[in-house]
Amino acid sequence: MRLLSFGYIAWTNHQSSRLLTKALLFTQKMENPRWYDILPECQSKFSYLPGAKNGIADALSRRSDLQPETKFFHDLSVTSFDDTSFSLALSEVTLNTELIVSIKTAYAKDREVQAILAAIKRRANQRLSVNTARNTDATPKSRVVVPNDSKLRMKIISECHDSNYGGHPGAERTYLSLARSWYWSKMSKSIQKFIADCESCRRNKPRLTKPPGLLEPLRIPDERWRSISIDFITDLPKTEHGFDSIWVVVDRLTKRCHFVSTTKKVTAEGVACLFIDNVWKHHGMPTNIVSDRDRKFISSFWQCIFKSIGAKLTMTVAHRAQGDGQTERVNRTLEEYLRCFVGPLQDDWDIHLANAEFAVNSTVNSSTKLAPFEVDLGYVPLNPLQIATESLEAVPVSRCGTEFHERQAAILLRYREALSESQERMRDVYDRNRVEQVFNVGDRVYLSTKHLDPKHTGLPNSTKFGPKWVGPYTVVCKVHNHAYELNIQAGNKLHPVFNTGSLKPYKEPSRLSNPNDVILADGSV
Repeated sequence: MRLLSFGYIAWTNHQSSRLLTKALLFTQKMENPRWYDILPECQSKFSYLPGAKNGIADALSRRSDLQPETKFFHDLSVTSFDDTSFSLALSEVTLNTELIVSIKTAYAKDREVQAILAAIKRRANQRLSVNTARNTDATPKSRVVVPNDSKLRMKIISECHDSNYGGHPGAERTYLSLARSWYWSKMSKSIQKFIADCESCRRNKPRLTKPPGLLEPLRIPDERWRSISIDFITDLPKTEHGFDSIWVVVDRLTKRCHFVSTTKKVTAEGVACLFIDNVWKHHGMPTNIVSDRDRKFISSFWQCIFKSIGAKLTMTVAHRAQGDGQTERVNRTLEEYLRCFVGPLQDDWDIHLANAEFAVNSTVNSSTKLAPFEVDLGYVPLNPLQIATESLEAVPVSRCGTEFHERQAAILLRYREALSESQERMRDVYDRNRVEQVFNVGDRVYLSTKHLDPKHTGLPNSTKFGPKWVGPYTVVCKVHNHAYELNIQAGNKLHPVFNTGSLKPYKEPSRLSNPNDVILADGSV
């Protein structure tokens, strides 16, 4: 600090600094305590000089790199000039100009627009109120009024909806996008009509509402084991005995079931043998079988049964493609049971089927409050836990003679009433927010690809980006109100009968569009 031994004058634009050398003010108003030790040693004098007259010191106190104007000119510089950007801009302006010219030309033919223009001219000389508010989100922006020209309006909607940057949005999103810059009368309705006629949207977008078709439960059988449902649980771990599937048989009245181990490749003749060994010898011949297998399989199955039991009577088999939710529910219960008892390798599930069958048949049904064993046999067989508490010698009187028969009849009557009430409750819940969809022979329909196997339809192996609907197909037969047979190509190996929930009506497009390649009824692309 060489200044400590010399006297000097400090010029500053801060007038209060002149008072720093005065002891009274120094001790009372000094903000930084370090000045207490430094200033008394200096032979200094502070004098006031405005900043405008002290240019050198004032310039040194200002950092040039913090000035925004200087930073802008230092960082940006023009190195080249290219006319291409201007030519591209002019091309874009020319395109928009053509559209605006077309709109202005169509104004002359629109009476409504002419009336509006005339009203504006009449008020041109009147003093209008001016909105001086700032441009905020609440301030409406100007929009182009499109005259009453259907082709012109469809062109604008198509550009917003069908283009690659548009992306085929829904009616509401398309309207919100167009309403920013365009306006015409009944704009929302014209957009909805346009999108409803979009072939690409029909094929590639899923149904957002509940599938159509009201619930139609199967008729409740009159007697035990007169109507059964069969199904297969396949693709299970292979056991030591070579089984990889389970054949499930359920009596549709009593809900009693049988579980039989088998293989996925079992034929109709093999299933007939399983039926003889596990159903026929215990319950006799049913009059109705509900299955999701195709007509040829069921026909061969019946023929093999008649041949195995030596029946000489020729019978006609009437096949109805129907679904039965109770069998699917039994399948789920069986799978839950096996998960709890199979070993780590899951290859011993076949040895647990007997216990699983007993457990399911002895469990009380939540709808009827009766167990399948009780409805079918009149009693529930004993299990090891009940042996300790029930006397084997005491046989209930109700199990003897006519009283047993009357009790069985009463159980059956009460059971059928409980099933009927359960079906009504299911119908009320299922039919909520659903509509009936009925087709006639000759109608053309789309077919949903949700449950189709790609190898049976000609679709790509990966259906992630595949169409949601294929077709159109023609209805060739009405099986009933909820199932229809379509003209599926014979080589597709696809059963031609489908539920109405997998179909939707086909509408001939009224405008030309460029959808992606689609699969037609004959399997061609």
